[in-house]
Amino acid sequence: MANPIFYFSSCLFLSIVIILVKFFHKVWWTPIRIQSSMKSQGIKGPSYRFLHGMNFLQWYGPQRQLIITEPGPIKEILNNKDRAYPKAKAPNYVKQLLGDGLVTSEGEQWLKMRKLANHAFHGGSLKNMIPAMIASSEIMLERWRHYESKEMDVFREFKVLTSEIISRTAFGSSYLEGQHIFDMLTRMAHIISGNNYRIRIPGIGNFFKTSDDIESENLEATIRSSFMNMMKKREQEAMLGNIDGYGHDFFGLLLEAYHDSDKTKKISVDDLIDECKTFYVGGQEMTSSSLTWSVLLLAIHTD
Repeated sequence: MANPIFYFSSCLFLSIVIILVKFFHKVWWTPIRIQSSMKSQGIKGPSYRFLHGMNFLQWYGPQRQLIITEPGPIKEILNNKDRAYPKAKAPNYVKQLLGDGLVTSEGEQWLKMRKLANHAFHGGSLKNMIPAMIASSEIMLERWRHYESKEMDVFREFKVLTSEIISRTAFGSSYLEGQHIFDMLTRMAHIISGNNYRIRIPGIGNFFKTSDDIESENLEATIRSSFMNMMKKREQEAMLGNIDGYGHDFFGLLLEAYHDSDKTKKISVDDLIDECKTFYVGGQEMTSSSLTWSVLLLAIHTD
């Protein structure tokens, strides 16, 4: 009768060999094979290296990028008390979509907008938003009852939910008005990102515009007009005494800063509109994506 220890040792040895073969196939054989195939076709590039250290430099065209993975330097960069690490310059399409909002601005402009956002979304303000969030969620769940045992696009449903909640709680606008702005910003983002890598000859674009350029400019003007109309409505309500000041939501605080006589606190119309676009785009995309991913995980792990 064969020794059980021999069988166990053989199985263990075989398992280790299989794991090592798979490991070397993934980290050595496959990259080297692809590299040789590229070279044989005349496609040049840096040689493959498995070990590159905790910190390394890479190039994105003419732009150098330092990749840092050590906790110490990461903490120092994020603290940035001495302002030694400025924000990376936003790509043109991001700048065109969001302007100089909280995401892209820095320095005094960033500090001013950060204070407004902190004031609008502190604990007490968030508690006041809960009833509106619950009401919107209940409407969505009631709508879902009609999809029982049917396939539905959950990501799209969450985009509708987040747009409704953001419109009501942060900007005090109706769902239809908010959805119209969301749709225009989404369309504008698709156009801008799709044309981001298009080669442009300086000066020529001012005389010869593509259909995408014309549509993008029209959308930008319509979005600005929509926010201006929201401003006028809120200012009229304040003049009639229907609300306390300009309101206590995020849009009201932006309007209050716009009308502030203190130049250190005052913001321009462009600042106000850019900040609105930032929260409309960032608030909806991040929240709807997070909700969709959470629901997917809950559906997979039902226990």
